[in-house]
Amino acid sequence: MRITLIPIGKVDPAEIKMLEDPLKTEFSSDVTLGKKIPLPAAARNAARNQHDAEVMLEFLSLSGDSAGYDRALGVTDVDLYLPGVNFVFGLAGRRNAVISFHRLRQSFYGLPEDVEVFQRRAVVEAVHEMGHTLGLAHCGDPRCVMRFSNTIAETDLKGPAFCTTCRPRVRTGGATGR
Repeated sequence: MRITLIPIGKVDPAEIKMLEDPLKTEFSSDVTLGKKIPLPAAARNAARNQHDAEVMLEFLSLSGDSAGYDRALGVTDVDLYLPGVNFVFGLAGRRNAVISFHRLRQSFYGLPEDVEVFQRRAVVEAVHEMGHTLGLAHCGDPRCVMRFSNTIAETDLKGPAFCTTCRPRVRTGGATGR
């Protein structure tokens, strides 16, 4: 499997690059950094000061920058939401996914920055959303990366790896989870 990481809008390339090795390891894949694409104007909701994750995912899918790859992960630094939901850390489709670094930073919660905490959270969310592109559903194991996270505390509780039930599904190209 070949994965490309695509910056959407202004994102620190070094922060995206730190996702390469963990994704290579978890998915036994080639991972490359793709060309930056702009934030889609249609995704911006000025009243919420957020961007619609579905519009971002569709924009990524239509950009053509994922051509030649099995999967694409769009990475942005803007806050994402879904209609009817306050926020999301990320969203996945059939081949592509998008994650936001915005709420993964300690500073969002009024705390001093911690690079290690940020990097761990970013890897957890990247692996989680890429797992969805393989057909994995949310998992009941509280330590599995596929566990649903509604809060940053829940993200911090789970690990960056698949549990023993989900791991074989990654190797077989995905399946519906439990």
